Amino acid sequence: MEKSGQISLNGTWELTYAEGDLLVNPDRYTGPRLEGRRLLPAAVPAPIHQVLQDAGWIDDINIGLGSLKARWVEEQFWVYRHTFTAPQAACENRPQIVFERLEYAAVAWLNGQEIGRHANAHRQAQFDVSGCLRPGENLLVVQLDAGMHALADAPVLRYGAAGSDRLTKRPWQRKPEYQCGWDWNPRLMNVGILGDVRLEWGRVRMEEVSVFAQVSPDLSQAVLTARATVSGSDGAAPSGTLRVQLLETGQAAEAPVFLPPDGTRSEVTVVVPRPRLWQPCGQGKPHLHTVVVMLQAGGETQTVTRRTGFRRVEMDQSPHPAGGRRFTLRINNRPVFCCGANWIPGDMLYSAVTPERTERLVAAARDANFNFLRVWGGGPYADPALCAACDRNGLLLWQDCAFAWGMYPGDDPGWTAEAVREVTQAVRARAHHPSLVVWCGNNEVEWGCGDDVRPEQFAPHRRLFDVLLPGIVQAEDPSKFYWRSSPSSPDGLPANDPSAGDQHPWDVSLFDPGGADFWKYRRRTDRFADEGGVLGASSPATLRQFLPPNERFLLSPSWDHHDNVNASADLTPGVLGRAYQTVELWLGRRALTWEDHAFASALLQAEGLTEYVCNYRRRMGSSRRMGSSSAAVFWMFNDSWPTTHGWAIVDYYERKKLAFHPVRRACLPVSVVVAEEDDGTGISVYGVNATWKDWTGDLRCGLFAVSEAMPPDAAQPVSVTLPAQASVVLASLDREEWNRRGVARYGAFAVLSQNSVMQAQHRLFRTRFKDLPLSAPIITVVQNENQVTLLSETFAWGVCLDIDGEQPVADNCFDLLPGIPYTVPWSAALGPPQVLRTGSELLPRLGHFE
Repeated sequence: MEKSGQISLNGTWELTYAEGDLLVNPDRYTGPRLEGRRLLPAAVPAPIHQVLQDAGWIDDINIGLGSLKARWVEEQFWVYRHTFTAPQAACENRPQIVFERLEYAAVAWLNGQEIGRHANAHRQAQFDVSGCLRPGENLLVVQLDAGMHALADAPVLRYGAAGSDRLTKRPWQRKPEYQCGWDWNPRLMNVGILGDVRLEWGRVRMEEVSVFAQVSPDLSQAVLTARATVSGSDGAAPSGTLRVQLLETGQAAEAPVFLPPDGTRSEVTVVVPRPRLWQPCGQGKPHLHTVVVMLQAGGETQTVTRRTGFRRVEMDQSPHPAGGRRFTLRINNRPVFCCGANWIPGDMLYSAVTPERTERLVAAARDANFNFLRVWGGGPYADPALCAACDRNGLLLWQDCAFAWGMYPGDDPGWTAEAVREVTQAVRARAHHPSLVVWCGNNEVEWGCGDDVRPEQFAPHRRLFDVLLPGIVQAEDPSKFYWRSSPSSPDGLPANDPSAGDQHPWDVSLFDPGGADFWKYRRRTDRFADEGGVLGASSPATLRQFLPPNERFLLSPSWDHHDNVNASADLTPGVLGRAYQTVELWLGRRALTWEDHAFASALLQAEGLTEYVCNYRRRMGSSRRMGSSSAAVFWMFNDSWPTTHGWAIVDYYERKKLAFHPVRRACLPVSVVVAEEDDGTGISVYGVNATWKDWTGDLRCGLFAVSEAMPPDAAQPVSVTLPAQASVVLASLDREEWNRRGVARYGAFAVLSQNSVMQAQHRLFRTRFKDLPLSAPIITVVQNENQVTLLSETFAWGVCLDIDGEQPVADNCFDLLPGIPYTVPWSAALGPPQVLRTGSELLPRLGHFE
């Protein structure tokens, strides 16, 4: 007789919906027959919105007003029914039905008997079906609601809930919170069986296997720990052997384990001398190892395999000479300047994101020269595909626990116990991933509630984030660093204080009355900026894809529905929204066609994000020079649905927005930044070298007239050396000379070259584009074999070879400095290169838009 096994219950189920009669008469829906209701064939796993969309019951939620029209879906009770066949062995050996993800409030029946309830989309549900399962045919019924019914009576006002949070009961929901509505995502409450379903049985079980490695301070050895929850039933073997094997080294270890019926946590360790270290990108190879964990008991062997890596993680928070503290991530005893962006769910229907889509997005992040992604706390925990892709690519992950902005009912024992179970399971499931280096308690809870500066304020969640969650990480995966909140500062400082901890510099683009002025990033000295951004319109191709043909104009109903609330509205009532303010401030324009506005907005987003990244990168420190900043991580990398204006640089349809390549260039390992010093007295040229080798090349820098050719003998190149892992001042420019020549007529520039090949360039203006005397550039384009060279005798702003972000171009949206050639790799498959638009044409006096 088979003592253990499992059967997948995925496939086609039957689905129907109900309103109040389900609560009054559940037997009608859970009995052997259900007549008088239409039963829709439904794929499992799949979100119900996708099932209904495929069946033609609702419109595409990404097009036009489709998501608004589908609001009725979250208001219903949904009932799944499925018939399956179970073997005799399953009935006799501790059977259970496992749901990897249920959205949201679930009640399950097997053969008419209730087998369990579950209300947490962040952790799996396990229902014991002993005594309910029978050999042969079985009927499984699952009732779900999106959470608004289950939590209808939950108090939220005492937790500061406002707006739609009062309807969705967001503080109480244990589901990805962005679906309750955020500035960049509409309210769309997911519902359905979103993960795999299976019947499992076995007298001996090994569950929740976690693997992690702790590396010694001198990196000379690692201790590999494998843990599992093991259990056995009455009559089964009371004990067994837990064994771990490291395939690459051939090392193995084992330990006897006791198998109680209710399970116990057991572990075995292996000491690995001189381990091959997993290194983040830019520091070396991300070496991975294969770990096999086995439980041998009762004549059976259960096996789980994990891929892991050895690395040492620290957060340097030592005192900073300028005051406050450092906040520098150190991997394998080396400081890492973290360059990257925030990662959000890739779809409104988050479970519909395929591993292939995740792989493509991670590849795009790597192409953007990122080494870091912050998984924001308002979505699901990082899925296996994301973690595995980052493991392979050497990208570092910061994981917020799934709590975002607001107060939580930590004074409710039941809610707190569920949160603890959730985070414990999440940490165990991801312990083996070397890319995941930081667990953070939440997103913006401390900042939003003012916990640190007003300790007397009602903060029922304080114990959860300050005591319980750090205890979980320390107990379940001590190889990672825990941080209480993002942003947060130690020593009693305000949460978003720039001198210690991490920062969200939103005062530049959201909370400042002049929030369209991204030049204010130039003065930020944040220790670890990991959330701040600039809004920009999606590409014309994306706008055409989601806007119905009769709504392709500014502020149409669908334009407005897909817009970011901060783009269309300002903190000051009645004032034009931030995205439109930005175009007016920088270009002096308001009345544009939708296509011209989209181009202008996207180009200005590229400007703003370049300012953000370059400011923090030029402030990076080294062992030889103390900088103020250790990160340039912006909001955000990707989109959850097609937006009119958004924060992302890769949109929902995976098109690269105009900001993608300027951000990629700003994150180059070797780069150059022209900056006005904080005291306003000088102009410095910074060389940034994020590699571990000194870099030697040529620097050409100086002033240039924006509407004139540059004299051939101007700014002759000089040899420079950039020390490894440092930002250094390579040259200083005469600010008074710039003033004499005319701040509105001249800019400052710098170009780094090596062996006559340009490596990086940057320019600085002190006058907004609308006040610069830009001329219409005349650009020559010369194509040779596998590259194209562009040249303009006068400055050309924002030269675009691809407007829609659909072509696999190696570079895009770049400037041409007067008389300095710019070369781009070019494939013959792209066809003849063509300059489609330039930012110079946006100025009113050039007449392009009149």
